Amino acid sequence: MLKLTVPPTLKQEFATVEALWHSGAETRRVDSFLLSWVKYEKQLRRLFCFLVYQHPNITSKTINSVIGILAQSNNLYPDTFIRGIAALGVTPVPTLIGQRHQQLESEIARIKKYRNKLMHGQASGFSIQSAQLERDVKHIIEWIEALAIGADATFGYDGLRRNTFREAKANVNIAVAAFPFNTNAAFGKWLRAI
Repeated sequence: MLKLTVPPTLKQEFATVEALWHSGAETRRVDSFLLSWVKYEKQLRRLFCFLVYQHPNITSKTINSVIGILAQSNNLYPDTFIRGIAALGVTPVPTLIGQRHQQLESEIARIKKYRNKLMHGQASGFSIQSAQLERDVKHIIEWIEALAIGADATFGYDGLRRNTFREAKANVNIAVAAFPFNTNAAFGKWLRAI
């Protein structure tokens, strides 16, 4: 089994992945892979929400309504959040990730093809070997680390820290110059369109 090296900045976020990786369980590779993918999706969602929550009309009194809109949206995928970040007119994900984006994006696209099958316990038909799952966990970690570094440097938030709403409201630099929505209803309509 490959050695899993988690960067210090991701140690806390990936503690459970490391525990699975070193568990000796027969399914440790696929379990580590699936949990890593969940973290990939979560980071993109948190980063997107961080930017949305900076809207001046989203307050502690209205946040539950915004969360409700997000919860009722059944078409929110990593690609949706990547498009949404770009649609907010801020530094887009490819730029945040930097030089490694093109290579990592092609790895993520390849991984996504069999991720859905594995996530739902279905046969993938891809004859995925253990060594490939191990490499793919590392690719996901590389993506998350690169995005965390770029987003933190640009927005002051890495997409990993909890309490996204508080992080957004505590940030003195509003990243979004002009929001494409001004009400919760308009946010819901905009969200469906991205």
